[in-house]
Amino acid sequence: MPVKSIFGRTYQILERTLDIAKNRHGLIAGNVANVSTPGFHAKEIDFKKTLEDTIQKRSIDILRTDPLHFGVSHDGTAAYEVDTEEQEGVDIDREMSRLAENNLRYQTGVEALLRKFAALKNAITEGGR
Repeated sequence: MPVKSIFGRTYQILERTLDIAKNRHGLIAGNVANVSTPGFHAKEIDFKKTLEDTIQKRSIDILRTDPLHFGVSHDGTAAYEVDTEEQEGVDIDREMSRLAENNLRYQTGVEALLRKFAALKNAITEGGR
């Protein structure tokens, strides 16, 4: 039995939330790094849609033809969809706002995970009395 199955679905969703936020942070940082690059189009991950897809476990078939392509998670769902924005160039204010929002999502996910582990620790330590 895999260790992840012991913790239940909540831990899996929190894990996926942190993974999406981490990947989104990388894309936003790439957008900021290319703020002065002519012809560069900003990229974005739709956090809400990606998380909903994970929760619903919508399965899709993806053939990975290059090791640099975005991967597929172990349960067969797409890692995340990257949208390229229509507007050419990068709006630094919008990207910094997205970065702050993403940071809050990541921090919230970590806090929720810490609280779940604290509850689990409490159940284990109190069970020995």
